[in-house]
Amino acid sequence: MSLPADVAAAVRDDARLRAMARGADVAIGVADDSGEQVVRMAGGTIAAGTTADFSIRLTDADWRRLLDSAPEAGDQSLLAMRRDGRAHVDGDELVLAQHLQLVRRLVEALRPSPPALPERGRRPLSMRGSYVRIDGPLGVSDVFVERSGSGPQLLCLATAGSDSSQYHGLVTDTDLTDRFELIAVDLPWHGKSMPVRGVDPVEYRLDPAGYTALIVGIADALALELPILVGPSMAGAAVVRAIALHPDRFAGAVSCQAGPSVAGRSTPALRSPVVNQALHVPEWTYGLMNPASPVEHRDRVWWGYSSGGYGAYDADITGYQQWDLAEVEHLLLPSSPHIAVLSGAFDTSVPPAASRALAARIPNSSFQLMPELGHFPHAEDPLRFAGYLGPAIQRILAGSTGPT
Repeated sequence: MSLPADVAAAVRDDARLRAMARGADVAIGVADDSGEQVVRMAGGTIAAGTTADFSIRLTDADWRRLLDSAPEAGDQSLLAMRRDGRAHVDGDELVLAQHLQLVRRLVEALRPSPPALPERGRRPLSMRGSYVRIDGPLGVSDVFVERSGSGPQLLCLATAGSDSSQYHGLVTDTDLTDRFELIAVDLPWHGKSMPVRGVDPVEYRLDPAGYTALIVGIADALALELPILVGPSMAGAAVVRAIALHPDRFAGAVSCQAGPSVAGRSTPALRSPVVNQALHVPEWTYGLMNPASPVEHRDRVWWGYSSGGYGAYDADITGYQQWDLAEVEHLLLPSSPHIAVLSGAFDTSVPPAASRALAARIPNSSFQLMPELGHFPHAEDPLRFAGYLGPAIQRILAGSTGPT
């Protein structure tokens, strides 16, 4: 389908859109080949409007792709379509940045609901939390650590700006901890970890060298013996660097959603004083997931980003964009610990071609596409991700390559 004849009428009873519209007063234009319609949202009410604060234009064909009940990878998000030139925005860019949550939910309200997923069993919550003090690149910080299970140790790192709660689903929805010890950590300034003493919270910075030092410092403080590193996105690049620089400290790594380098992930709105970071940051990342992934887990990813400290995501992304495999590529040898590269097809920020290119430049590596997952595979659908993570870990333990 393309746009309905009366967009406002089609979405006015959507409970989630109405809830998001509380406190808002904005008019959003949506245009297809037939012209523009305006949807006014004010104080939780939704109605047709006349003049738009900003308008989004797509062709009929692209609206049909976006609004399909099961969109193809790359077609699931307006932000992704704007990035590749298919969606165009006219009007006030600031107002758009302030209301990304309404734009996203407007699209979801127009998209036919996917079939309901069967109820999944939930395992007991068995994570044990504690703090460990580390002396990192910026100074001393008390870092929060959660552990669950037993067996070979998995040192798990979160995506930029997020925290260890991203790994709760792997504990409650899968049997992973029956076979491995999952150790998830919050970097300083993230989650339950403390800012470094004596450093102004808004002065948080992180670069690739500092991240590597934090990983080693955490492993040493916890007295971990050859843990396997698991990291998506920013952490996916960091674990590759850690293996290159410290091949004797780690058994291997699972690198998700990372490429040889990264660019284009920053925008001034990520730190703007006139854009609500608790809304904008989670919306900046939400469309990188598969809409068919369980809504409960996608909502958890959203909430995690909404709960982040001011500027933490922007600082992480700024550091992440300094990542360049070329700086450490010469240290990755056939004898280096195995690096299993996994890539979710719905990730438009680091598409599978980039992750495949990363694996191709690492001698002892493997590549596995995850067609049903996106940028947050470990968090958006933990049960499905576990089906890829388990074999990846086995490849690391065997020290050999696997799917390419």
